[in-house]
Amino acid sequence: MLRLLLAATVWLTACASPAPAVGSSGPSSPTPSVRTDRVGNVLAPLVDDATWARLAAHRLRLPSLAAGAACPVTPAVPITTFVGPVAGPGPVYSIGNRIFYSRAPDGSLFTKVAWLSRPDYKDAALIRGARIDASGDVRFQAGGGPITGELRFDYDTGTRSQGSEEGWRFLPSTVVIDGPGCYAFQVDGVDWSLTIVMDAAANP
Repeated sequence: MLRLLLAATVWLTACASPAPAVGSSGPSSPTPSVRTDRVGNVLAPLVDDATWARLAAHRLRLPSLAAGAACPVTPAVPITTFVGPVAGPGPVYSIGNRIFYSRAPDGSLFTKVAWLSRPDYKDAALIRGARIDASGDVRFQAGGGPITGELRFDYDTGTRSQGSEEGWRFLPSTVVIDGPGCYAFQVDGVDWSLTIVMDAAANP
């Protein structure tokens, strides 16, 4: 009889639903789960697929440019001492505001663009772009990965540089373009968007 009572107690405890958290105010952004390696070292969290989908759902709202009009390049200004001038209002910026491209052996045109996030912004961002003075696509590559139509600025980019200890995040990337011209990049957070415009010319 005692065994039956103990078994019933264990079963009821296992099936009981947890009480709702006090002060819960409904859905919120998912909290990154803690990941560890084989020996217990804490790894950087990963952005979940639902967050990337929310960022990708932002419609591209790039400016249009009439034929022959000057490219409205976003001004670049200094905001810190360890990188050159940056373009955009933040919290994510491009380092520099001009594209000087080279030609790859396969004929494609590419350049290196580095992106920077302020220490007070710790969330993800999605970067996309297009040519705005004519038809033309923009593609991205980060860390030797595949070339795609978007660039993901993760919680941890895996890049360390001066300023990393203060919370600045860096994302080096390769940008593939169609040719010289005017290009706009849209950077999206969950509840914000910004646009950075650059002109592109051959590397002198």
